[in-house]
Amino acid sequence: MHTSGACQRLGLRIFKNAPHKAGAKLFLSWLDSQAVQKNAIATWTWSVRKDVAPPTGLKPLASYKNTDPDAFAKLMSNRAAVERFRSQVELCFGQVKGADPGDPDGTLGRTPGAF
Repeated sequence: MHTSGACQRLGLRIFKNAPHKAGAKLFLSWLDSQAVQKNAIATWTWSVRKDVAPPTGLKPLASYKNTDPDAFAKLMSNRAAVERFRSQVELCFGQVKGADPGDPDGTLGRTPGAF
């Protein structure tokens, strides 16, 4: 897989056998550019680039005391914690219904990777 800079921090990748690698690289390069991050992304949320200021009225994300850049990866690696969080969300909003847009045929199952 190919990735670079901000796109890597976002988890965006290009598959090794992608049919249109050049186009995908061009898109990721554009998405990672300072101009796009400043004029599109940072108008409503934090940019992944350190050289782009946060949206008006917000502090840099790292300055908030309740943020931990490593916490999400740690949470996601703990299946029991993810299931507890899912249960809490379902109590508030109800169970997710309908096809998963990322897996419309349901081939991945409820817990992808747990075969």
